[in-house]
Amino acid sequence: METQTTSIGSTTTAEPTTATMTTTEPQSEAWTQTTYLRQPTTANIDTPEDSERFQARVTKVVDPTTLEIKYDGKNRIVDLIGVSVPESGPIHTKAVRYTKSQVDHQIVTVVSDPQVDTTDDGHMHPYVYIGNFMFNTDLVCIGYARVPDGQFSKRQEFMRKQQQAKQRGYGRWNTTTTAA
Repeated sequence: METQTTSIGSTTTAEPTTATMTTTEPQSEAWTQTTYLRQPTTANIDTPEDSERFQARVTKVVDPTTLEIKYDGKNRIVDLIGVSVPESGPIHTKAVRYTKSQVDHQIVTVVSDPQVDTTDDGHMHPYVYIGNFMFNTDLVCIGYARVPDGQFSKRQEFMRKQQQAKQRGYGRWNTTTTAA
């Protein structure tokens, strides 16, 4: 029986990220992956000045705009900034499915906004990135979310994307009805 081990290292501004994968052949396969998430990310993203930025793993999608993440050995609840999804109905169902398909169990970059405080129950309101791609605005672009009232650093960008979704008739902005 042959065992092959591959280690991948990636340097950031703090500690390295290490992922280890072990494959045993020929009859069975065993996979082991270890990820350390203590370092800030070096993703090429535009963040607000004085924002906190770190990588975390999404451990659970609570609803389309609320995620449970694991960071620094602790589970934390975060509520995505700049997005509001209906609490029920077909758009909510589609948004839940979409959010799970995109971020569930993924390593994401979490970026705080210094203009926004935590919620009354201590939840952070972050921007969440998958690589260089902001997930919050994706929910707006496809019409599953609208931009709620309130101020945050990237509000103009979100409003621009919401206007595009409205013009294209995506998701909640779809005004056509189909008869069964």
